[in-house]
Parts: sequence; structure tokens; C-alpha cells
Amino acid sequence: MVEKNDQKKCRDISTEIQEILAKWGKYFFYYYPKEHRIRPSEFAARHMGIVENATDLEHSILMDRIMEKEKLLKLFQDIDHGAKTVSAKIQSSGKDMVYQISMGRIQSGSQKQPEYVLGLIEQIRADTRQNEIIQALGSNFNSVYYVDVDHDKVYAYKVNSAVRSVLNDTLKEIPGYEAIMAEYVGKVVLTEDRETMLYETSIENLRKQLSLKKAYQYDYRIVRDGKVKYCRAKFVNTSDGGQLHRMVAGFSDISSEKQRELERMAYVDSVTGGNNYESFKKKIRDFRQPGYLVSMDIHSFKIINSICGIIKGDETLKGIWKCIQEILEKGDLAGHINADRFVIYSSGKDQEKTIRQLQQLGTILAELSVRLKVPKLIPYFGVTKWKPDAKVEEVYSEANFAKNQIKDRKDISYQFYSHEDTIRMLEDKAMEDEFKHSLENNCFEVWYQPKYDPETERMVGAEGLIRWRDEKGNVIPPGKFIPLFERDGLIKVLDEYVFRKVCMQQLEWQKQGKEIIPVSINLSRASLYFDSVVSRYQQIADEIGVKTHLVPIEITESAAIDNDNIKGLADKFHDNGFPLLVDDFGSGYSSLATLNMKCFDTLKIDKSLIDYIGDFSGERLLEHTILLAKELGLCVTAEGVEREEQVDFLKQMKCDSIQGYYYSRPLPKEEFEKLLLTA
Repeated sequence: MVEKNDQKKCRDISTEIQEILAKWGKYFFYYYPKEHRIRPSEFAARHMGIVENATDLEHSILMDRIMEKEKLLKLFQDIDHGAKTVSAKIQSSGKDMVYQISMGRIQSGSQKQPEYVLGLIEQIRADTRQNEIIQALGSNFNSVYYVDVDHDKVYAYKVNSAVRSVLNDTLKEIPGYEAIMAEYVGKVVLTEDRETMLYETSIENLRKQLSLKKAYQYDYRIVRDGKVKYCRAKFVNTSDGGQLHRMVAGFSDISSEKQRELERMAYVDSVTGGNNYESFKKKIRDFRQPGYLVSMDIHSFKIINSICGIIKGDETLKGIWKCIQEILEKGDLAGHINADRFVIYSSGKDQEKTIRQLQQLGTILAELSVRLKVPKLIPYFGVTKWKPDAKVEEVYSEANFAKNQIKDRKDISYQFYSHEDTIRMLEDKAMEDEFKHSLENNCFEVWYQPKYDPETERMVGAEGLIRWRDEKGNVIPPGKFIPLFERDGLIKVLDEYVFRKVCMQQLEWQKQGKEIIPVSINLSRASLYFDSVVSRYQQIADEIGVKTHLVPIEITESAAIDNDNIKGLADKFHDNGFPLLVDDFGSGYSSLATLNMKCFDTLKIDKSLIDYIGDFSGERLLEHTILLAKELGLCVTAEGVEREEQVDFLKQMKCDSIQGYYYSRPLPKEEFEKLLLTA
């Protein structure tokens, strides 16, 4: 069908014109978009030595003769998508030939529907000078070229004999600097370097760079013989007055130089000039003597970079490295890991020798701080034993672990690694990993410890305490997981969980018609630092439908003292109807100022003070504490009460409530409910 129609269509193109065009290397062809078939004209077939048949585009003779197949397919795709005319230069499979391919739609019939596309293919001999210059650049024969920037022309300036054999001595001028560079970059430069290379070598960038300095160079990578090679492009401004009118461009292969640099960089630290970690690991394998491996860090080193700048920071690191070298003895070794982290090998089994070296280093680093006028350099170290044939990474990991145990302390400068610490760390990690699962599966339970009025022996309140039950049904002691969760921030989630559980339980007891008493919950130090903590707890209470006075908030004395905003926070809690209790008063360093904060409603006296009962001086201290609290309008709750004589004394002191094993240990919900029934 296609072949018959062609005879009609060819009448529009005179035989005479086709013959003339064929002599000039120009041939017609027909493309049928609906069928994706292409057919050469009679003259094209005859002159190009091909069969005059319509074939699929993908399998046509045209595709066989084209190198840039994707570019050709894009041309036909544009026609398929409705373009009326298209044209492009496309590299042939022959080295020195380029095809100029143009196509246009032919409209036919009353409905103006395109029946076919008429194409013209023109053979153009490629600019061999441009190809030769690209070959020269790609071969990296240390070639140099003169560029006339104003007229956008490139001349071979200084070419060695190898390049001359490629360029031929007749090559005098190659036009189009950026066009040549674009083609060079596209053909030989490594894909990930192309975009940067095009910018770095652009006239726009070179004008900027060469206005600041006479010469500018840029290193990049090419692919040659299937291997990556390092190259350098260097540009020298030969114009007068700082403006860029003319320049010399040089291209050279620096692979050997780069390889030597890479080998050096692999083992030399770029900041200190000494051993890096790779070098340290390589060298210590040759040390056949037992010793100690030390991981070293500097407290708050980032402050130096922030306040004094990166340059001063690097100068300080160099100074630290020199100080480390001073304390090393024969057979010792050191390396710079990164930032302010260093590693030291102290030879020999003498632990005191290692400690002495670290103490000496601390002293000379303090002196260095004064000389450099930077904040005091305070090092801290993790130390572990080193044995020949040990794996460096594993031993360093031990030292690093020991160091991290004291990173938040300024009173201890070194810590020795112990296996028990590792076991504890693994247990902590396991608990952290299990936290979310346990929360979702209600493995956390709220237990209740009653508070009694010593005068009436009546239960007047309780404290909600968290308990964690593992998969085997065993209860994990709070002291094992609470400090961990306080360190890693999970305690905030747990605080909110307990508060929600207590609110829900209060609502349930209300619905059951049981006598309702306030159940206080503990708010951790970490939770206090969240601005929205009050509004969040108020929101939860409102959602569940519980009055806030039934869920008092307990805050430890130490947390209250450490929080500068405790007064403002307390006011917000009070404004929302939450009673506040200061917990653990007297458990550590206590101040009478705590009593005068005017933030709290109840003072909970810690067991450590209650245990003074029976001792004359201790009783006087406790007596005056209770009296002072009462005079300031505070209610008093005694915690940890276990003996009858303690109850008698507290009753005599008019203590408002007592909490402790004398009355009851913390109880699971089911057991506590039995007490509520008789309350």
C-alpha cells in the first residue's frame, strides 16, 4: 500500500530537481508517522546503494548509518508529537561525515490531515580541525592553545611532536572555544564532572577568575582506554589591564602526580600533617608489645570553631598534635581521627605510665590554650588494653566507649574500659529498642501507693508509679530504666503515658461509683523544658473528662532548683487547676529557699530525713522543717515511713499525710481497688 502511494507523491518533486540535489549529496525520503515506517526516494536509493523499500524506522538503513541514534529518534519523536518541521545535524557512523536531516509535514485532502512527512538528508563533511583539536585535548599530550576571546577563535599555540602528528602542521585556527569545550567535555570527561567542568572552563567564569589573578587551573577526570585519568586545565590571561581578551589554555595529564598525592593523603592527616587513622592502624600492626590504646577528645571544642573561626580551630588542632608528640615515649604512637578526636598507643603494661602521660598532656594543653588565646582545652580519655594481633577497630571501639562514659563530666579526665560497662550498654540499648513495642502493647503498668492521714488512718491520696513488665511477666525495677530514659529523652513520652493512664483510671473509678481521691504523677526534669507541657496535660485531662485537681503534679526538688523558669511554669499549672508537690525534699543538697519558692502546695519529705527519727539532732531538724513548711502554708507528706515510732513522731508534728511501707507498698491496680472499696 505504501509503495503504490509513493508513485503519486513523487510527482510533486521533479525528477530533474532530485537528480541535481543528489549530485550535491542531498536526498529525499518519506516517513509515515502512523506506521513508523521510512522509505528512501528512488534517487536516494540509487545513489546511496540501498533498496527502495519502506521499512520500520528502528531497522532502516538510516539508523545503520547514524552514530547519534538517540538524537535521530528524538527528531522523529518530535514529528510524531505534532511538530510541523524539524531539523538537526547528526554525526554519521563515519568519522568525518555529518548528516543534516530536515523534515516537514505534507498536508493533503480537504480535511487537512497529514498523509506523510517529506524528509531531506544532506551529507556534510565534518570540520576536521574541530575533531582534531578534540582528539588532542582527549589525548592529554600537554597541549597548549591560544584563545582569542573577543573573536571566539582557538589557535594551536605550542604543541609537542605527538600532538602535531594528530593536528598536522597545517592546522592554524580552530573557531568556537566554548563549542569545542562542550563537545570535548561531552565526549571524554567523566559524567559526574561534566557540569562543573563546563562552568569552570566557561568564558563567564574565566573572566571572574582571571580578573583576580593571572592564572587559574581546574582539575577534572576523563575516561581513556576504559580507565579514569586525572587531568588539569590551566588558563593564563595574556591581556593587558586585567580584562580578558586573550588567554592561553593548557591541558595536561596529571594522573601520576594525582596518584602520588592520593597515596600520601591516604596516610597523612591533612590538618596536622601527622598520622591519620589509616596510618595509625597500619603502623600499630607492627607493634609487638602489649600496651594501652587511648581514645581522646576535647570538651566543647566546637566553641573554638564558633568563636575563633575555622582557621584558628585548625591551628589549635596542629598545636594539640604537637602536644601529643611531646608526651610520647619510644615505642608509642598517635594519630588524628577527625575533628578534635585523636588516638594514642602507650606501649608497655605499666598502667601508671599511661595515666602519667595523660595527666601531663592535660597540663600542656592548658598552657597551649593560653598561648593560642582560645577557651581552655580540657581533654578526656577512654583507655583500654592493647594486645598484639588484636583488631584495631574493636579495641578502639572499647576505648571510645569508655571515653563516652565521661563525656558529660569535667571532674574525671579518663576512664578505663570494663566488660561490665559493655554488658550494661547492650542492656540499655535493648531496653531502648523495646520501649515503643512495650508502650504499644501496654507492658507499662501504673501501680498505686496510698497516702494516709495519720490522725484518722484514712486514705487521702495516692501516687501513680510506673512499672514495666517484660515478656516473661517479670517486673523491671524503675531504677533500671528511668535514668536511661531520662538520658535519651524517652522519659517525656513515658511521663505523658502515665498521666493519661491515671486520668483514664480516675474516670473509670468515677463511673464505678468509687470514692475518688487525688492520684499524683511524677513529672521528670526533661518534661519541664517543653514549653507546651502545661497545655498538653490540660488537653489530655479535658479529652478524658477528669478534673485537674484529681491529678496533682510532683516535681523533684533538684529539678525545680535547676529550672530557671519554675515560677512561671508553676503559675501555669496553678492557673489550670493542677496542685503541685515538691518531691524528694532533703534527698540531696536542699535549700531553705525551696520552701520559699511559693510555687508548691505540698512538701514531700524524703525518706533520708524520715530515717533521722530516733536521733535527737535529726528529729530537731525534721521538726523545724515541718514547722517552717506549715508556717509558709504548705501541706506536708512524709515519704518512706516504715516504723511505728516514725508514724507517732509525724503524728505529733501534725504531718498531713504519710506514704510508705508502714501502710502499704505500691500496689497493682487490682489490689489498690480493694483499698478504695473500704476507703
